[in-house]
Amino acid sequence: MQRINDDNSVQEIDVQGLLSPEVIANPYPYYAKLREQPPQFGLKDFPPGTVPDQDQPHPAWALVKYQDVALAASDHESFSSRDPMQEASSAPTLMLVNHDRPRHTELRGIAQQAFTPKRIEQSLAGWVKETVVKMIADLPSGEIDFMTSFAPDLPARLMTRLIGTPEEDYVSLRRWSNAFMVTSDFTIEERNQCNQEIAAYYTDAVNQRYTDIEAGLETPDDLMTAFIKAEHEGSKLTREEVVRFCLTLVVAGAETTGYLLGNIVCTLAQEPEFFDLLKQDRHLIRPFIEESLRRDGPPQRLFRVAVKDTDIGGVTIKQGDWVALFYAAANRDPSVFEEPDRFVIGRSNINKQLTFGRGIHHCMGARIARLEAETMINCLLDSCSRIDLGSRPMVRQTGGLLNYGLDSCPVILVP
Repeated sequence: MQRINDDNSVQEIDVQGLLSPEVIANPYPYYAKLREQPPQFGLKDFPPGTVPDQDQPHPAWALVKYQDVALAASDHESFSSRDPMQEASSAPTLMLVNHDRPRHTELRGIAQQAFTPKRIEQSLAGWVKETVVKMIADLPSGEIDFMTSFAPDLPARLMTRLIGTPEEDYVSLRRWSNAFMVTSDFTIEERNQCNQEIAAYYTDAVNQRYTDIEAGLETPDDLMTAFIKAEHEGSKLTREEVVRFCLTLVVAGAETTGYLLGNIVCTLAQEPEFFDLLKQDRHLIRPFIEESLRRDGPPQRLFRVAVKDTDIGGVTIKQGDWVALFYAAANRDPSVFEEPDRFVIGRSNINKQLTFGRGIHHCMGARIARLEAETMINCLLDSCSRIDLGSRPMVRQTGGLLNYGLDSCPVILVP
């Protein structure tokens, strides 16, 4: 049995101990101990879209050192992003995340035609600011739980607007995303139902949009229409691929960004000197967000499958072996980031952080997440004199290892 002591030291280290609730809540001391050893084999965890206790996980190598993670993430010839486990599950397979070249290149080219900086920044920036200002103004006075009152709602609402579905559906989308990402606690029946509902929701929405376009009706200039019309070197998305692109953006962006916003507010409350610093100099907001992504970035790991025998970190990973790339562990590797557990604004090598991935699989939604975080911080600085800790302790989620984030974030936004 793996244990974390009161002083954050770890005893009886074993890779499967990563899945214990106390480690999910605070995995970083465990990562530090794992980095002292060669990569270990045997981690049995679940990719997004799969259903624990129904699907059978594949044992995987756990890579936690920066050098090993960065190498595997960039070596697309040795490690495939295809996910046979998710493909065999009842859930739709994610787009781009689970594709290899050459199809990945085609798909990303098409997506970039729709996912333009103008659409993301110019079209969304004003709406995001207006929405955040109203959301903050609507919060009750006194102590609130930021994880139920704000953090998960903004990304879900933004995704409904970006894709082109009714904004009032954001509550359902948030629940479906949580189930798909295998983080929150759901029963087998609940996960299966959520996976079926989100697939049916976007299938119906996309089918209706195709019908409207084919009938010559005027359609909104949103991502759904853009995905349908986008073309790259003569290639277009199939109807099913449009559905899965919409689904991918929601499940990848809604939950993860919600946890990011919560982690940022947690830092501002627990380390109030940063709130004062940002209030004095707004130019520090961007570096603050980058350090938040490094130290407290929600995404913990993604899986790869070795397509040939490959030596990494002193071990030989055999063809067909599964590999878990722990980006969050790499982000706190002291061989790359000095005093990695300390929050330092303006690190000279902050561009090395891996929260959004590396290489051809760098997250296309990174710009959106940064926009949401920057807007939220600016609006909090405008409306608050400080952020105080609430009367109850903050509680980290323990439902799954995929994301590092809070279940509960009691704070007081002091006017």
